[in-house]
Amino acid sequence: MKISLNEHQTEDLRKFFAEVDKDNNGKIDQEELRELLETIWGKDMNIDITSAVQSTFNKCDLNHDGFITFEEFLTLAH
Repeated sequence: MKISLNEHQTEDLRKFFAEVDKDNNGKIDQEELRELLETIWGKDMNIDITSAVQSTFNKCDLNHDGFITFEEFLTLAH
């Protein structure tokens, strides 16, 4: 099921994406995603962050270039 985002929701996601994209290159790399997940879940949680990062990249990195662009990021919201 595809969910349509309104302009406000898309802008909120764009701002969130920009916060995760620490080096401001317009892409999220695996280290940036790892830092986000460690911030959310903590480093001492019994969660395999490496697997979570890999799983996210498997779902979102549609062109398999090792980065998640904003357009690819939006696939998580749909």
